[in-house]
Amino acid sequence: MRRLLVLGSLTALLAVPAALSAKPKPPDAPGSLSVRTGRGEIVLQVRGAVIGRMAGGKLTLTDNDPYDEQEPDVHGRLRTRPRQLSDETTVYQGRQIRFRVMDGSYRLKMNGTGINLSAVGHGWVILQGDVRFDNPGTYSLNGEPYETIPYERTQRLKLTGESPSTPPRLRIARP
Repeated sequence: MRRLLVLGSLTALLAVPAALSAKPKPPDAPGSLSVRTGRGEIVLQVRGAVIGRMAGGKLTLTDNDPYDEQEPDVHGRLRTRPRQLSDETTVYQGRQIRFRVMDGSYRLKMNGTGINLSAVGHGWVILQGDVRFDNPGTYSLNGEPYETIPYERTQRLKLTGESPSTPPRLRIARP
């Protein structure tokens, strides 16, 4: 009887941390996106920060608040000078494009190969792999495991800080 009581107490103690870690984060917590060697089109609307690079292609960058103090930072071997479509939108085309946008609201549309990026913030992403390649790259959204970028255009995938869809499993060692 005493042994059963001790075993029950230990089980309850082990369940408390698991229950606390399974609690969802607040809805206003930032989400994340990571893309590895993407090939195709990626459209990212984010209020937060993005750091990335492209081996080759076209980057259309829209600064939703162009008159704030934050300046997007874009470098690379550009074929032509950056094309200014408006006060908010600039098009960069070439190879080895590196970009960094911090603490603002941005829309990035990337068409190309070798797309690697990390983003943290609030917003959404649309992905579409290039059918000319066997491997369109991988992505991880909100801390989930990496998946292959689909060839068919996705709906808007939300960057959110909520917990992953599968809660952690509780494992109890049996005596």
